[in-house]
Amino acid sequence: MSLRRLLLLALMPALMVAGAHVMLQILADWFVLEGRLIGPDAYMRVLRVMELGSGGAWYDPISERSNAPFGETLHWTRPLDLLLLLGGALGAPLAGFDTALFVWAALIGPTLHMVTIVVLLWVCRPLFDQAGIMLLGLLFAVQFFISFQFAVGRPDHHGLNTLLFIWQMGFALRLAQADCAKHLPFWAAMAATAGLWISIEGTLGTALILAALAAAWIVHGGDFLRRICWFLVILSLGLLFVLLLERPPGALLALEYDRLSVVHLALFGLFTLCVLVVGTLPGLANGPIRRFALAAAATVLTLGIMLLWLPDFHRGPMAAMDPLVYEVWFRNNAEVSPVLKFDDLRRTGPKFLAHLGLVLLALPAVLALIFRRRGESRLHWLILGIFLVAGTALALREARWMGYPQALCLPPCIALLQALFARFAAPGMGRAAVRVAAVIILATGPLIGGGLLRQALPVPKRAAPCELPEMSRFLAENYADRPHTLLNFIYSGPELLYHTPHFVVATPYHRNTAGIVDTINFLRSRDGTVAQSLIKKRQIDLVLICPGDPEADNYRLDNGAPTLFMRLEAEQPPPWLTTVPLPEDLAGDFKLFRTSR
Repeated sequence: MSLRRLLLLALMPALMVAGAHVMLQILADWFVLEGRLIGPDAYMRVLRVMELGSGGAWYDPISERSNAPFGETLHWTRPLDLLLLLGGALGAPLAGFDTALFVWAALIGPTLHMVTIVVLLWVCRPLFDQAGIMLLGLLFAVQFFISFQFAVGRPDHHGLNTLLFIWQMGFALRLAQADCAKHLPFWAAMAATAGLWISIEGTLGTALILAALAAAWIVHGGDFLRRICWFLVILSLGLLFVLLLERPPGALLALEYDRLSVVHLALFGLFTLCVLVVGTLPGLANGPIRRFALAAAATVLTLGIMLLWLPDFHRGPMAAMDPLVYEVWFRNNAEVSPVLKFDDLRRTGPKFLAHLGLVLLALPAVLALIFRRRGESRLHWLILGIFLVAGTALALREARWMGYPQALCLPPCIALLQALFARFAAPGMGRAAVRVAAVIILATGPLIGGGLLRQALPVPKRAAPCELPEMSRFLAENYADRPHTLLNFIYSGPELLYHTPHFVVATPYHRNTAGIVDTINFLRSRDGTVAQSLIKKRQIDLVLICPGDPEADNYRLDNGAPTLFMRLEAEQPPPWLTTVPLPEDLAGDFKLFRTSR
């Protein structure tokens, strides 16, 4: 199928996606036209690129104004920065760099969403005919969790992760075939390198390719070991190259788990070494059972060496998190909370059904396909089925993984739909009704089911986070004489940084452990000594709170004397904090205090 044909098949899904993004903006009163973005990550990302574009050092990604006065180094890497920087630079002659950057930041999500449609249709060419490919694109267009990852005003790396994972699905399917282009391992390794560079979540896509190659080698032997070897060698070289590009020489050997580092280079380097050793022992690889044993031994050996060298390796990116940060911030973060909690089914059950309802159809469908198909087709569905189960397990543990099982659900659901079409292909109103009902159920069933379950299991609405634009404007205009340092709520930090010239203590990132811990200790303090020492240590000028924000519950404690936060919300500040009068439209939500140092 030619690229022109793929683009034509992607046209209708792309129009649906574009219409959905426009409709969501209409429902949200076109908030991007007011200079607003979605969530703290969007503001922090754009601010980071603005600093880079205004002369910031490539190897020095420190945010000087967060974690005041010490600065903060984020765990993000540079690929998305480069994409945003390119858009800002190209638009700078027309509107100025900052304006062009904001416009591109607002639109990059939908743009990548449409690219993902084309990539997905290419990915599934080995599985479906043209009709199946067309249905696949239409079903993808109504996957709302994935659509949110690409939302207008959300310049976030999670959408890019989804795009690259889907791209790697295509390489996995093709590399598992007996006949594939000789250069395919190279391009697969490039995609895996990009995925790992953007985020450690890219490990899932890399594992998908390796699992496909390993399964094909175990079953067939022969040339597949050479493909594995070339893939791993090029991947290791690619990771070395991006490490040299990303890090200064003095930081090349830093052991980090939350972004690409020498830890991950060592992991894939060990896998490469194991494959090279297996290649020198052809007599041991005769027969599928022996090849399976060798693959298992290589995996266990590699992971065992990594665990002996780095005992925290198995704990993943959050290995060094402070327990207090976990209690107050991380476990309440929606992205890393389980998508389904059996002790909180009223709240999580509808969300699970709306976003992962297709899994309930896809799992039996993929099992049937594995048992009914033969040869390469069976292997394709086996690989997709294994990773559908793995992706669902990850999503059940942390909601941020939901995009992966959503993408993996699509091929088996389309196969199920085509089987129903074939079964009820004869003319007649009854058969036509079955075909229409099947399409409606697949396209809208999970979302409607989730909505109905929400109606049946109502829960009290949680308070919405406080709106910061007007408060930010007040701070920027009334404290313009010099930058001030704010003691702020954790999630408000990035937006305050973006809209004001001021410094903040807390931001919602695990590397700012010190800022988060100090904010918690300040607002939970009871005797005033801790808070006063932090004012001096952090050079805090202003304390900003919003009692109606959901985060405020973290600073109210039942036992003992009232916390400092409770005193401030009751308008009973200590002598070293002075209430700052606010305009009427702000005073209902916020309270602002000036410190005495």
